[in-house]
Amino acid sequence: MEINELALLSKKYLAGAASEEEKHRLLQWYNAYDEKALTAYIAADDTEAALDKRMRERIKAATMPAAAIPKVVPMRRSYWKVAAAAFILVTAGTGIYLVQSNRKPQMAQLPAPIMPGGDKATLTLADGTVVNLDSAGTGIVTVQGNSKVEKTSHGQIVYKRGPGKGDAVSYNVLRTPRGGQFNITLPDGTNVWLNANSSISYPTAFSGKERKVSITGEAYFEVAGEAEQPFTVKVNEMDVMVLGTHFNINAYADESSIKTTLLKGAVLIRTENGIKHLLPGQQSRVTPAGDEILGIDRVDGSNAIAWKNGYFSFEEADIPTVMRQLSRWYNIEVKYSGNIPAETFTGEIGRGLTQEQLLKVLSRARINFKVEEGRRIIIYP
Repeated sequence: MEINELALLSKKYLAGAASEEEKHRLLQWYNAYDEKALTAYIAADDTEAALDKRMRERIKAATMPAAAIPKVVPMRRSYWKVAAAAFILVTAGTGIYLVQSNRKPQMAQLPAPIMPGGDKATLTLADGTVVNLDSAGTGIVTVQGNSKVEKTSHGQIVYKRGPGKGDAVSYNVLRTPRGGQFNITLPDGTNVWLNANSSISYPTAFSGKERKVSITGEAYFEVAGEAEQPFTVKVNEMDVMVLGTHFNINAYADESSIKTTLLKGAVLIRTENGIKHLLPGQQSRVTPAGDEILGIDRVDGSNAIAWKNGYFSFEEADIPTVMRQLSRWYNIEVKYSGNIPAETFTGEIGRGLTQEQLLKVLSRARINFKVEEGRRIIIYP
């Protein structure tokens, strides 16, 4: 990152005016700045004030011309959290850093490197043809009847409908593997981001009285408003019905419930046992089968879409919750030997961490583990 850009991002963040993308850029710089110096401060006698001071000095050293006298701006707590928590997971409810533990984690090297995920997906056409989007070049990927599928220079797939009625509507399926994510613009202009190990099935053109798609895994939607044609997302036996709104659905099969988080607009959650109305900042929990609404919670919507913005966000998350998210993105297998440790964690981890940085996060959190052949991590009590 150039010095001028770093200075601008730091100033905007400290003023509370940075966008999610700008926060992520700053976090990436911090992670890559100087790994040895970055982790040297993590010690049992560190306080948040000490971390705050070090972070200010690091920004000062990186952005200040040699002869300049900088203006010191006090950092907000949230800034420390975003910057420092990439290498610290905080014990929820106690305020004590896990690095104070005396337990010594076991570590070993993988035979092949663990790499973070990236933009990877396949597109299955109506005739069964599978297109690998990783290797597809920019431009038209395929033509189906009256619809063209294009890949933009940003790696996004966009559907464009030609003039006239065209042929009968057919269905496509976009799938991401473990360690993959992808962004697609549907034929109606709705933007969808798929997380790792997820899929979305949709028509090549929306006709009739409603727009309907179905998903597995996790997806974030920014639905194009169309009052005369409501939009419905189907997950198992649950329907999420909207007109134009922003929301996230987490429906992985290994999670305890299907979670729909509303960021903007309004949605209806419908199961065979009832209908619930969600407001912005609310999250519904539905049984994995999608047939019963378990509850409505007030949540921070930014945590639900942290994955889309380039980082993991944990709030009082237990070890299995943390490791499920890491395993999907890094395409690793996680096993447990003996009782699962009871600690919970609060913090943020960049999704671009290297193998060395990822294992260091686990080590600094004093999670007892070892790495075995075959990209398997074993967690011990």
